[in-house]
Amino acid sequence: MSSSASAASTSGDLVVIGSGIAGLSAAVSAAEQLAGEPDRSVIVVDRADSAQAGGNSRWTSAYLRLEDIYEVADSFVDDVVAFSGGRTPSSYVEALVDHLPDTMEWIQSHGARFRRFPTYFINSNRPRLQPVGGGEGLLNTLRPVAERLGVRFRYRRTAQRLVHDDSGQLTGVVVAGDGDGDEETIPAAAVVIASGGFEGDPDTLAAELGGNADQLIPIAPGVTFNKGEGIRMAVEAGARRAGQWDGFHAEPVDPRSSDPEALVMVFPYGVLVNRDGVRFLDEGRGTVDETYESTARAVWSQPGGAAYFITDQQFEAVTDRQRGILTSVKPVMAGTVAELATSLGLPEQRLASTIAEYNDAVLDGPFEWRKPDGKRTHGIEPPKSNWALRVEKPPLLAYPVACAIVFTFGGLDTDPGARVLGEDGRPVPRLYAAGECTGIYHGKYPGGTSVLRGMIFGRIAGRGAAREVISATPERSAEVTGS
Repeated sequence: MSSSASAASTSGDLVVIGSGIAGLSAAVSAAEQLAGEPDRSVIVVDRADSAQAGGNSRWTSAYLRLEDIYEVADSFVDDVVAFSGGRTPSSYVEALVDHLPDTMEWIQSHGARFRRFPTYFINSNRPRLQPVGGGEGLLNTLRPVAERLGVRFRYRRTAQRLVHDDSGQLTGVVVAGDGDGDEETIPAAAVVIASGGFEGDPDTLAAELGGNADQLIPIAPGVTFNKGEGIRMAVEAGARRAGQWDGFHAEPVDPRSSDPEALVMVFPYGVLVNRDGVRFLDEGRGTVDETYESTARAVWSQPGGAAYFITDQQFEAVTDRQRGILTSVKPVMAGTVAELATSLGLPEQRLASTIAEYNDAVLDGPFEWRKPDGKRTHGIEPPKSNWALRVEKPPLLAYPVACAIVFTFGGLDTDPGARVLGEDGRPVPRLYAAGECTGIYHGKYPGGTSVLRGMIFGRIAGRGAAREVISATPERSAEVTGS
């Protein structure tokens, strides 16, 4: 149940919850819209301190699924919808495409720059644009702009619930201070929720994903700040849920590493075995960008949520291999399968049998690491469809692999105008949302779309919420109605 407050307490403030790419895009665009309006301001609330704020955006490489700065592929809408099995609303994706050119022009006008960088998907030719400096570069671009525009940042404050007056009108947000728990109400004429998913809340993860959620590794420190309060407060206020609540974006990482995004994206060039020393999937069924998420999920389903990537000195033929290994921890090295089993704590005989069975099934043929080469196995389950080299030339090397959680798929339902929708399908007055707190993904994440949609719909949300703030002033209502 949301708190109650007098309608007279409503101010001209606009509150943005979260300061990742969606939140900062909303704050800057709202402040631009409110420039020159008396007694109108934007307040950003973030549970982290100023040095750690930014959620997942601060840590991501921020690859963008773009052909060029202003263009997506002709099949973009169909591709994104297809990733979800048709469950992602095409109207949402179409709105993203429609607003792409002006959003990219806008963020570049504030100093952001983009270029093509080599990705960690070393055997994929899919286009990937990236902001200079990654996600942190975008935040470092927008935050000073927000400050110059007069946006006020309230760090180490966690939004708890929305406040409504007796007529049901949104009038503010209750926030609690970090450590002391003291609550205060920030009056607001409109609110933008941009506080990420619930990937940082173990209890909600266990409830939504299942009992082995504790085996998931946070992809970066920003994950721990995303505990789902923004989603919960909106649902409590009547918002409709959307997206796949038992789904999440997964990546394969080295569990030994403390590095953020300690990715192991080279799994097609060897074998993956579980703790029993047994292979459990076709490591070469497709390019890395097509299979990394399902591979991470498959690892999560294994005993203890653990697996091991094993290869040999032939791995050196993959000349760009280091681009696909983002962990700083060195691989486990051994001269024999028996030594490797001992070092990894795997059953020696079972691992030896697995490697021997695999080696016997490998067919001769040319090896080409840059693309699916058809070099495969025969007569073995699971098969290996590409890049099948025998593991036989020491030294052998191995990387432990675990499943990392990046963000959750479940969130709030919104329309193409970033307005939060209620259970009846109508917009909840004065409430907007953008970024990972909104649920559009199902099944499989269409790579390179998360930061993109946070930026585009954050800007849409900020502009829309600013218009709500202006219209809250009686003398401006008629003027804004015609805009």
